Amino acid sequence: MKALYDFSQLAVDRTLAPRDGMVAAGVPELYFDLGRRALELIHFSSVLCDRPHYPDILDLPCGHGRVLRWLRAHYGYAQITACDLDRDGVDFCAGQFGAKPVYSQPDLSQLPFQAQFDLIWVGSLVTHLSEDRWRATLDCLIKWTRDCGVIVFTTQGRCFTSLLASGRQDVSENIDKAALLDQYARTGFAYQKYFEKEHGDYGVAVTSPEWLMRVLQQYPDIIMRAYLEEAWGMQDVVILYKKAGHYAPLLGGPEQKPGLLGRLLGR
Repeated sequence: MKALYDFSQLAVDRTLAPRDGMVAAGVPELYFDLGRRALELIHFSSVLCDRPHYPDILDLPCGHGRVLRWLRAHYGYAQITACDLDRDGVDFCAGQFGAKPVYSQPDLSQLPFQAQFDLIWVGSLVTHLSEDRWRATLDCLIKWTRDCGVIVFTTQGRCFTSLLASGRQDVSENIDKAALLDQYARTGFAYQKYFEKEHGDYGVAVTSPEWLMRVLQQYPDIIMRAYLEEAWGMQDVVILYKKAGHYAPLLGGPEQKPGLLGRLLGR
């Protein structure tokens, strides 16, 4: 895919952690390509949302710095928080890239964050969560974002499901693919737990653009600036901008009760 911006002269620390599981055997450059691509998309978000500076950044999950190393190189002035369940990854990002370390929790609501971030990057997290955890994660991300802040996160959508439907054998062989595709076709959201995960709740989640828009209607403070299909590898990229009270809460969840329009109009 053609680069959005030229970051070829950026001085990026390419030190790899010994335990970094994201480095594919034989193709280490793919690791750095995806990191650079994330920075391109984040810089694109700054243009879309008129945010030339991101002083406080959260990378969740940070892993061992696939994206964070690019954030540090480009936003050298920023306080970057590295957060992940993988403590070795958090420690590496803190020691190697000067990030603020925060160990994550399975229940994100237990993390000590408030509305303190100008940018939150979430690469391949909700792509693994059941619907209740997916929605709870979005709640947290919005809560942690300052007014006029930006959230950039990735999803699995029509590309991933189309590859499964075409019979590709190298996409995801450790889930019930038929059940995933059936639910996705019916509702626009589907989740299947990995076969090997006997304990816990972790697998593959797929979301249609239409399903995501219906979810976002529940947040009148959130503007969708972009939905980019297949923008980060096979994954789609969503760019959200937070602006308090931007939309009237006319659409959304069960809290939108009869009589709301009258109250909004002062009747």
